[in-house]
Amino acid sequence: MIKGFGILEMLISLSLGLGMLTVIIAHASENGRLARKITSNQERLEAIFHTVDTIKSDLNKCGMRLQEAGKSFAMPWFESSPGGFKVTYGLADEALLENALQGQQTLKIDNNDFFNKDKIVLIYDRPGQVWEFNEISDFYGGVVALKNPLQHDFPRNSPVLALKKVEYKFYPAQRVLKRKNDKGNFQPLLEEVTDFYVTFFPDANSVLYRIEVNKKEQIRGYIFLLNLVQP
Repeated sequence: MIKGFGILEMLISLSLGLGMLTVIIAHASENGRLARKITSNQERLEAIFHTVDTIKSDLNKCGMRLQEAGKSFAMPWFESSPGGFKVTYGLADEALLENALQGQQTLKIDNNDFFNKDKIVLIYDRPGQVWEFNEISDFYGGVVALKNPLQHDFPRNSPVLALKKVEYKFYPAQRVLKRKNDKGNFQPLLEEVTDFYVTFFPDANSVLYRIEVNKKEQIRGYIFLLNLVQP
């Protein structure tokens, strides 16, 4: 009898122990799931904040260092299309140290670290009402080597600007918003994007954008392109 009671007692103890272990495992699993969900939500919020900050930074720079050229020439520093937009701004500017003639493929300027190979440059002459874009093939000793011959003559002191172009594009099938610098490749900026659109108001020089994530969160922004405003 004592031996039988001991076995029964042991079975009951094992059953209770297994029940408690099941509860502990289930609780730990739920805690792990909640922790992963919190971490995932935090990472998504951080990605959204980073995306918004990047968009604001690029839009605020749109047309930077290009105000003077904009007074005389109609240049598209901001371009929008369904599911994306492009902005252009100046990284640095220098003046020609000597005349540059049509057909020439070099420009003489002061040394400047922003005038790198493959950078797009803008050269213009307001009095002569001429301007053109070109691309740097090399830069050495204050001489900018161009990929294409000049189409116009430019007198000494004509401005030369090194430009930066940034493009955003929404890929609906991939649910990804991507960003590209200059001639580089598009890089993912924000995932799980279910809608993205941009509206440009030329009369107000302002941009309205909206990002929708997972068909839930919606982020809207309205930004004035101050560098496009002519005094």
